[in-house]
Amino acid sequence: MNLDIRSVHLALESDAIDRIRERFEHSLDHFDRHILGGHIVLSDVNGPKGGADKHCMVRLHVRGSQEIVIEEEGVDLFSVAGRAAERLAVAVGHSVDKKRHGHVDRKPGIDRADRLP
Repeated sequence: MNLDIRSVHLALESDAIDRIRERFEHSLDHFDRHILGGHIVLSDVNGPKGGADKHCMVRLHVRGSQEIVIEEEGVDLFSVAGRAAERLAVAVGHSVDKKRHGHVDRKPGIDRADRLP
């Protein structure tokens, strides 16, 4: 899977980048054949001031669909990246289902007609 990872105002060692890449690849492994590539930007919004300032922005290109963009922010970079990876996997799943079936049933087990007023 082709994921370009960059950091802005954040010094990351290669093992940290590898750990984040593995987290995204693990979350998206099931959808690998649908993914054309993506860009992950990790940043420290406040610099040395601290706080909930770690930011992860992901742009993923899915075959036959619009670009998916996910953003997460928090205190710990690895937690932020993990949440972004989880949300991205859900979004890709919805995109693939929509492409396959023409709609996404967000509540499994409930017929669409049952949701009509």
